[in-house]
Amino acid sequence: MAVVLTERPEAADAAFYAELHAQGPAIEARYRSLTPGSLASFRRATSVFPGGYTRDAVMRSPHPTFVDRAQGTALIDADGRRLVDFWFNATSLPLGHAHPAVVAAIAGQAPKGTAYYAPTLHEVRLAEALLPRLPGAERIRFTNSGSEAVMMAVRFARAWRAAGTPAGRTPPTTLVKFEGSYHGSYDDVSWSVSPKPEKAGPPARPVPVAESAGLAGAEGRVVVLPFNDAQGLRVWVDAHADSVAAILVEPMANRIGLVMPDRAFLAEARALADRHGIALVFDEVISFRVGYRGVQGEVGIQPDLTTLGKIIGGGFAVGAVAGRASILDLSAPDRAARVTHAGTFNGNPMTSAAGRATLELLTPEAFARLGELGAQVRAGLAEAARGLPLQVTGAGSLFKVTALGRGVRDYRDAAASDKRWESLCSLALANEGFVLTPGLSGCVSTVTTRAEADALVSAFRDIVRS
Repeated sequence: MAVVLTERPEAADAAFYAELHAQGPAIEARYRSLTPGSLASFRRATSVFPGGYTRDAVMRSPHPTFVDRAQGTALIDADGRRLVDFWFNATSLPLGHAHPAVVAAIAGQAPKGTAYYAPTLHEVRLAEALLPRLPGAERIRFTNSGSEAVMMAVRFARAWRAAGTPAGRTPPTTLVKFEGSYHGSYDDVSWSVSPKPEKAGPPARPVPVAESAGLAGAEGRVVVLPFNDAQGLRVWVDAHADSVAAILVEPMANRIGLVMPDRAFLAEARALADRHGIALVFDEVISFRVGYRGVQGEVGIQPDLTTLGKIIGGGFAVGAVAGRASILDLSAPDRAARVTHAGTFNGNPMTSAAGRATLELLTPEAFARLGELGAQVRAGLAEAARGLPLQVTGAGSLFKVTALGRGVRDYRDAAASDKRWESLCSLALANEGFVLTPGLSGCVSTVTTRAEADALVSAFRDIVRS
């Protein structure tokens, strides 16, 4: 579901955003007064972590909120405040914090050992629970993060293309990714995630921009195309198919604004992959939360490989790549030129037990309830922002508010939003006891109540209408 609100003249938009900008010092001052314990903890962190952080996603100005404990939807911070969580560790806790079924699974396994130099049936059971939910997936391999899952998917795709390349020809290695899409910290995907538009080339032909220092270069490894542009994708891939190993796409673009692309865009990616023998990879690390079978089940388009993470681990570090047996079996031990993949904690029993306990409760009926509550939140936020230069996007249990006076289709739209306004609004909501990302992304869990959702909408209305 995407709600596009009434467009207004740019001058009126600027005036609207300026009102909250002017309140910025007061909002930050109140946050500081509410969080002295977090500030003390952050100062301590700066002595051991660069800038005080070991995880980029939790960076927040003027300082992050340190959490002491959590239960259900409640976070208790270093100052004893009770906050209502609407992000659940980057969407990874669909049952909320410390769900009794997950706690029981962990408690049952921990006395038996947390990890072995051996496989267990726990990882087999988790695989058996996941594969039936992914249309067309026949095999799965576990990792310890979504980043690692993407890294392995790209490796599998390149190996698969190489295996089908005639002798004497150079195997395709280029990865096609889309501007504004985040696929983790792997080098080959750390391009044009949030580039400055003035450095990113023309919108129809973006150039790869390094997301981080220390990258070796994009030449021959990755090309960046506009998100949600079926024609542009078709023209480029048809002209360069012999060099392409994989098309990597988020079927819901997280960093762009939890935007669902046109189905025609995903269908074009599938058609091009079929026509040219390219591997189509769906990154569903976040979007697997949209429905029982992920976005691919909702739109009826099957990728060759799917990367997973977050909700499949029950609150533990996890990742997975699943897909066609003809591709995943390239890692089987009897392969001469096999895809290797080691990992001390791959499929460990603690993660597997917690993940299986989570999936058992994420039934089709549970997803329907999550989707209904998510839709209610999006509708409430859209009504609160009616006539204002704000866009509400998302699907299933996910929602996002973007400070923009026009609809959001791609990265260049998202890049034009007023991110300072979003950050201040998020901080103002934190002052009222609600946790979203600094960019105003959020989600609901199975334990989120309608009253909590209504309270969030009411607090948001007070901020944008004051």
